[in-house]
Amino acid sequence: MRKTITIFVVVAVTCLLTWKFVQSDSHEQPASDMDESQVIVAEYKWNDDTHQISLADLNAAIAELPVYRQQNYKSRADKAEYLEELIEERLKILRAADERFDKLTEHLKKLDDYTHQLMVEKLTEMEVDAKVVYTTDDLMAHYQANLSEYIEDEKVRAICITLDDEDLAHETLDAIKAGKDIVEMAKELSEAGKLANGPGSSDPEDPGNTYFFTKSASARWTEFIEAVFAQEVGEMTDAVFEVDVNDETFYLIFRKEEHQPERQKEFDEVKSDIERTVERTKKRERINEWVAEISEKGKLKTYAENIPTPPQPEEAETEESEQ
Repeated sequence: MRKTITIFVVVAVTCLLTWKFVQSDSHEQPASDMDESQVIVAEYKWNDDTHQISLADLNAAIAELPVYRQQNYKSRADKAEYLEELIEERLKILRAADERFDKLTEHLKKLDDYTHQLMVEKLTEMEVDAKVVYTTDDLMAHYQANLSEYIEDEKVRAICITLDDEDLAHETLDAIKAGKDIVEMAKELSEAGKLANGPGSSDPEDPGNTYFFTKSASARWTEFIEAVFAQEVGEMTDAVFEVDVNDETFYLIFRKEEHQPERQKEFDEVKSDIERTVERTKKRERINEWVAEISEKGKLKTYAENIPTPPQPEEAETEESEQ
């Protein structure tokens, strides 16, 4: 911290830095009549040069932020807070330029690399993205050829009471067999804080409801899952169902509520997924075609035989020992 403060003081004193917020009544002016480029919200001096930040500059800087961050700078106070960050960043850049860091070879190399990357991205947009075309018929053809990929697994839903107290589990089952509704029992146990962490305990607003799940829903609760799938709708466990999970023993009482069989998803349900798949496939095809085109135009030749074979580990050890 001391080092940071010292550097700031040196920068401020050595470069005779001053900056100020310029208060303006222009915010009272209707937004539609305001020329934001003429509204100066800050100015500062650096090496005798005066720099200004307009309202247009500030709003443009905020607009370049990720959307989730832009939401933080809606009010006047929030924008004033970001203005301080913007000024700080610009002052750091000026200070770095004074040290000629903008002339460092390694920085210029990185700048070239980044420029080349942007150039290739732009070229790819033109040669690949803009040339990839597909129709609804293409999507439907992919769907028909890959029906097995768009199968919804069978699902079940149950009302389950999960407990970690064996005596309480048997008392609960006896009460249900005597006429107590399993849903009401789940609510009472939940309100009393007696439900254990397991099937049916995830939603305190609807205790006991497991919601729909598939056979592969959880490796830890495989025994319970298989038991529910084996039941008939409306069937309830005759005895307390005991399950060991991670060295803990749980006692379950459950009733199967619903069963949804495996089904073929309709085209409209998976159209967006198919579109992404088809688009990726066509882009790969276009990239391969494009690479072939530029390779032919550049009269590409490769001489893989000129690449030396790396020494085997034992050969490398021998060379090191000789050295």
